[in-house]
Amino acid sequence: MSPESRLPSRLQLPRIPFSDVKWLSAFQPQRSDPDLRSVPLGFLAFIALGGALLLTPWACAPGHALAVIDAFFLSASAVCVTGLAPVNISETLSGFGHGVILLLLQLGGLGIVTASLALVMLGGKRLSLAHEGAVAATIGRLQRATPAELFRYSCLMVALCESAGAASLYWRLQALNPAADPLTLVWQAVFHAVSGFCNAGFSIFPEGLVAWRGDPVLLGIIDLLVIAGGIGLLSLINLRYYYFWRRDPRRRGRMALQTKLAAGVTLLLIGAGTGVTLLFEWNHAFSDEAVAQKFSWAVFHSVMCRTAGFNVVDPGQMHPATLLSGMVLMFVGGSPGSMAGGIKTVTLAVLYCAARAALLRQETVEMLGRRISPRAVGIALMLAMLALATVLLGIGCLMLTELGEPAAAVTGGWLGLMFEAFSAFGTTGLSTGVTSLLTLSGKLVVMALMFLGRVGPLVLAVYLARPVRPWHIRPPEEEVALG
Repeated sequence: MSPESRLPSRLQLPRIPFSDVKWLSAFQPQRSDPDLRSVPLGFLAFIALGGALLLTPWACAPGHALAVIDAFFLSASAVCVTGLAPVNISETLSGFGHGVILLLLQLGGLGIVTASLALVMLGGKRLSLAHEGAVAATIGRLQRATPAELFRYSCLMVALCESAGAASLYWRLQALNPAADPLTLVWQAVFHAVSGFCNAGFSIFPEGLVAWRGDPVLLGIIDLLVIAGGIGLLSLINLRYYYFWRRDPRRRGRMALQTKLAAGVTLLLIGAGTGVTLLFEWNHAFSDEAVAQKFSWAVFHSVMCRTAGFNVVDPGQMHPATLLSGMVLMFVGGSPGSMAGGIKTVTLAVLYCAARAALLRQETVEMLGRRISPRAVGIALMLAMLALATVLLGIGCLMLTELGEPAAAVTGGWLGLMFEAFSAFGTTGLSTGVTSLLTLSGKLVVMALMFLGRVGPLVLAVYLARPVRPWHIRPPEEEVALG
């Protein structure tokens, strides 16, 4: 008798094929991945619709016409709230064409928060308990907000900011041009308020905002609109319910860590950009201007480099060092959940704190008295690396398609192409003059960069927000040499 046969029957286990062992699935991470195809497909549908509308005869001014590639380029730039344009839209497009641009940039500029909430609503689900807790901590009066409620509240905040901006711009434009038609001033104020808050950079003035660069009040209104649109909708709502003047902490409210980082890094980048611009343009592009004008233009340029795209000085006439600093600002962009592009201010803050923790040999990453999870640090590093790789790939493609063409000779060669690539991916809209001189292949590359810069972070934000079941079996740890 074999040893196996002498075992008690209760210890004899049946032979089960390895493929039928279902309990092994308990050691696998279980994920319920959302269907994210609606995000890029939705943006592509808006771009296609906008391009078709811009190709209609009544979209162009008398005596003007749009090429097919230019129509879809403008549509992509508007939906991706970039502001790059191969033609002067003030002269080329009619009132109907301007209305199409306004509609496209408003739809495209709702940002990451509203689009991700729309995905949750389409699935007929509530926010997770973790997300509802975050919303309750951020917005004191929305304790258990459904996605629909938060979506409506975000849209209301957008409408309030744009209405306030339009009213302020109308007041200032009327003071600067009292003989103008009031309806014309209303249309100009509404268009630029929406374009400014959505960080789009489109203008229906023939010279853009250059015609009003001597008025610091109007430029200041545009600055505030761009900053408000780039700081993030949740941060705006948090600031709305934070009463800093109250002494009682319970009545004052709580400012979330993300709001502190978004506001702090935004102010830091604006200040640094202003200083660099003044340093290199004081005796260069600003040499013949008054001191107050120099500061006004430097602040305006620094704010616009963070994904807005308006300009009062031709970037093609600026110092190369100023353009380089502008690329850094465009790469960082705005804050999470905002109309802006880039890798976002909070990502930069997390990367900085992770580097500081490594330098100080700390085990945890901390900022402002809070600990940041290793997963958040890994996501920040991934976003930065993917963004940098995408921009470098775009620069390489533009060098292949444009070097040797008239665009390279007119705009300073590779520096102008680099600036164009950073501007497209960061959905900024500033250009040294390259856009109108791009070849067909170059325009397609820039369109792809604009689309990836707008949709890529949006898709990643929704995808990574889903909970993932961790592994129950982990491999052994081993040290590797770095540096």
